[in-house]
Amino acid sequence: MSAEVPSREVFWNVDHEWIMYVCMAAALGAFAFCFIRRMRLWKAGRPVERTDNACKRLEGTLKDAFLQLRVVRKRGVGAMHVAMYASMLILLVATASYAAYIDLGLDIVSGNFYLYFLALTVDLAGLAFCLAMVGCIVRRILKRDTLESTMADYAVLVFLLAVGVSGFVVEALRIVGTNDPWAAWSPVGYALSLAFSGMNASAVEALHQVFWWGHMALAFALIAYWAYSKLVHVFLIPAAVYCRDLRPRGTLDPIDFEDESLDVMGAGVASDLTWKDLLDAQACVGCNRCVESCPANLSGKALSPKELMQRLNAGLEAHPGAAGEVRLVGDVVSEEALWACTTCASCTQHCPSHLEHPIKIARMRTYQVSMESAFPQEAQAMFRNLENNGNPWGLGWRTREKWAEALGVPTLTENPDAEYLYWPGCSGALDARGKKVSAAVVALLRSADVSFAILGNEEKCCGDSARRLGNEYVYYLLAQENIETLNAYGVKKIVTQCPHCLQVLSRDYPQMGGCFEVVHHTELLASLVAQGRLKGLPQEEARSSSLVAFHDSCYLGRYRGLYDEPRTLIAASGHEVVECSMSREDALCCGAGGGRMWLEEPQEHRVSVLRSEQVLATGAKIAATACPFCLSMLSDGLSGLDDQVVVKDVAELLLEAQADSSIQTA
Repeated sequence: MSAEVPSREVFWNVDHEWIMYVCMAAALGAFAFCFIRRMRLWKAGRPVERTDNACKRLEGTLKDAFLQLRVVRKRGVGAMHVAMYASMLILLVATASYAAYIDLGLDIVSGNFYLYFLALTVDLAGLAFCLAMVGCIVRRILKRDTLESTMADYAVLVFLLAVGVSGFVVEALRIVGTNDPWAAWSPVGYALSLAFSGMNASAVEALHQVFWWGHMALAFALIAYWAYSKLVHVFLIPAAVYCRDLRPRGTLDPIDFEDESLDVMGAGVASDLTWKDLLDAQACVGCNRCVESCPANLSGKALSPKELMQRLNAGLEAHPGAAGEVRLVGDVVSEEALWACTTCASCTQHCPSHLEHPIKIARMRTYQVSMESAFPQEAQAMFRNLENNGNPWGLGWRTREKWAEALGVPTLTENPDAEYLYWPGCSGALDARGKKVSAAVVALLRSADVSFAILGNEEKCCGDSARRLGNEYVYYLLAQENIETLNAYGVKKIVTQCPHCLQVLSRDYPQMGGCFEVVHHTELLASLVAQGRLKGLPQEEARSSSLVAFHDSCYLGRYRGLYDEPRTLIAASGHEVVECSMSREDALCCGAGGGRMWLEEPQEHRVSVLRSEQVLATGAKIAATACPFCLSMLSDGLSGLDDQVVVKDVAELLLEAQADSSIQTA
C-alpha cells in the first residue's frame, strides 16, 4: 500500500475468501425463498390495477419512500429513522464499490474517492447508523407501554447494531495491523484502534480474523433473515407507495347490482380483499402513527388501525395459501372496532406507507350489511328512513323544500336556467340548526347576484352515510334517483353545504353516470370575496371578541384539501383565526363521519368531547366549521363543557360581517 495514494488492502489478513461467496449465495437464496413466499400471500387477493400513471407513482415513491418526507413529519423518531436509512444506503454503496473493485477490477478503492467517501463518509455513516440503532432500542424500552414491541423487534435492532459495531472493530484492528497512514480519515475506526494499539502483531491478526468472519457471518445471517423479518419493509413500503390508489381519497369501488354473477358484496374473508390490501398488511411496520391520530382510538374505542393491519398479516402468515380461511370480522377486527371508524382518513394521512385503512373497513362493513345483515341496531332505522323518505330522520319527503318557501328560493322547475344548483342536503333542508346555515348561504349568494335554484322536494339524501356504513344497495337507490333527476334538468354546476355531499356528488356519482362540477359553499363564497362581489368586514374594524377557533372537517380538509378557503371567509368576516392543537392535515375528527352521526356513542368515549376540549383550549368564544355534522357534534360537545362558546358555520360569520358593514356604511 503506497503512502502517496490513499487506499487500503481489501482482504488484509483474510484467507479462503471464496467461503464468503458461498455464504452470500446461501443468504440470497434464503432471502429469495422468504420473499417469494410473501408474494404468494398477497397475490391471494383479488386483482386490481395499480400500474397506471407510472410517472406520478414514481414521483410519490421518490418523495415518501426514498426521501422519507412523510417519515420526517414526526420529529425526533423521524430524524432517527432517516439517519438510519441514509446510513444504510451509504454503506450499501460502499459495499458495492468494494465488490466492483474485487469482482470487476474497477480501480476505485483509491485516491480521493477512497479518502473522502470510503473512509470518511462511510465511517461517519456507520457511526450515525449505530447511534440510530441505540436510539431505536432505547425508544422501544421507554415507550414499551404504548409502542408494542416483541422480542423479534429487539432482536432485529440488536442484530443491526452488532453488524455496525463489529464492522468498526474490524476496521480498528486493520488500522493497527497495517499501520494505516490514512487512518485519521476513518475517525471512528481510528479512535477505536487506540484500544488495540498495545497488542502484539499476532494477537491483532488472530483477533482480526475472528471479528472479520464474525462480521461476515452476522451480515449474511441478516440478509437471510431480512425477508422473513419486519426489515422486509425496506422493499414492501416502496412497493406499497408505488401501488397506492391514485384516485381521489375515499373513492370506493362501485357494485354492479345488475350483474347476475354477483355473489359476494364487500369482503368477508382475506381473499375478498385486493392483493394491494394484503400487501398493505405486510408493509405495516407498526410505527403507531395511525393509532396516535385515530379519533376512535384516542377516545378509548376498540379500533386500532395498526392492529387491524397486523392481525390481517398474522392471519395470512397462519394460513399460507388459504386466505379464504381468514375471517375478517372476528379474526382480524372485532364487530365493535369495525363500526367505530369515522372514515376520517387521518390514519392514511399520517401513514408513511400510504396504507389505506378506511377503504378496507368500508369493504368489511359492506359484507356485514349486505351478506350477513349484521350491523348496529341504530343503523336499521336510518336505512329504512333513507329508503322510504329519502332522509335519515324519516321526515316526510314533501317537507324538504319548506325551509326555502319563506325565503322565496326558486326550484329548478321555476328557474331552469340557474347557473348553480344549490344542494343544502338533508341537514340544510330538514334540521332546525342546518336551516339557519342554508338561509345564510342563500342571503350571501343573493348579495353576490349569483343565479341559483334548488331541487326542493325532488332532492333525496346523497347516500353518503348509507354507503360508508356499508349499505351499498340503499346508496345505489338514492344515487340512481338523484342522478336521473339532475340529468333530466341538465344540471352542470352544484354548490353543496355539506362536505359529505360534496364527496359523493363529485367522486361517487360519476361511477353511475352523474358527472357534475361540484364545489363546496366555502369555495364559491371565497371566490366571490376575491372577486369583490361579496364585501367582508375589514380586519381593523373587527369586533372585540374576534378570536375564532376553526375546526377542519375531515371530508373538506383531508378528503378535498380545502383548508384556506374557510379561513379566508373568517378573515373576511373581521375575525382572527386561532388554530386548535390539531388542525389542518392533523385535525381531529368531530366523530360523525363514516355514518357515525347516526350511531350511539357512550358519553365517556365521545370524540366530539375531545375535539371540544381542544377548541376550549384556544380561548376563543366562537368555534367555526363548514360542515353540518361538525356543527352538530361540536355544539353537543361544547354544551356540556362551556355554554359561553357558540358554534357557527363560516357562512353565518360572513353574513354577520355583511350586516355590520352595511350598518357602518349607513
